[in-house]
Amino acid sequence: MIEFEENLWRRRVQKPTWYLDYVQFINQAKTELGEKTDELDNLNKQVRHFFEEALLQDKICLASEGPDLDKERLPVNTIVIHHTSAKPGYTLSYLNATHMLNIYAPYFAHPTIDGEKDLKGKALWSGHFKDGKPVFWGYHWLMRMDGTFERLLEDNQLGWHAGNWEINRRSVGICLDNNYDKQDPADDILQKLAAHIKAHYPNIGSQNIIGHREARQGTVCPGAHFLDGWKPVLQDHLAKL
Repeated sequence: MIEFEENLWRRRVQKPTWYLDYVQFINQAKTELGEKTDELDNLNKQVRHFFEEALLQDKICLASEGPDLDKERLPVNTIVIHHTSAKPGYTLSYLNATHMLNIYAPYFAHPTIDGEKDLKGKALWSGHFKDGKPVFWGYHWLMRMDGTFERLLEDNQLGWHAGNWEINRRSVGICLDNNYDKQDPADDILQKLAAHIKAHYPNIGSQNIIGHREARQGTVCPGAHFLDGWKPVLQDHLAKL
């Protein structure tokens, strides 16, 4: 049975190419444990908590400089809605580790964009910082269930959130801090989401507000009932503002 040996990984993360080992490890775990199993879910949580703490303690080898990964940013004309698929209370430090592992590590291991093929073998770099520390968040906003919003990325920064590069270039990602796989957001949440969108992105029409599942096939994010359930409700609230 595959295991995550923390002592081994404390040494591995000291080298700039640790993410190559990680991608190989997690692919092996998916093969041995299955893609959607409790065993893989538990392993992922252990791994993410390890990297969360390592990031907080500056124990991971990351690049101190790198290319401008925001150079292809376009004017924002699309909003992509996500959910955390977890209980409310998702910490920003855990989200940072999760996105570093789920988004940046696989991409640096296998870059696909012309002009970025040489990223493989170099230390991870996002070009995004919060309080002087590197961050790897893919979203621009995280909406808490009390209706408050936390700014993650600035609008001029390119977030790797949609799983679709062309949409990433011209969109912002707003993530709801809850699991909507089998439930819908309460109406007051949708009203506050609509008000936030109207206040910050008044020129984006409701036709350009989409769910993650509309940008990338293979995901139900931001929920199974988004398209025929609460997306129309969100559009109705926007229309009234």
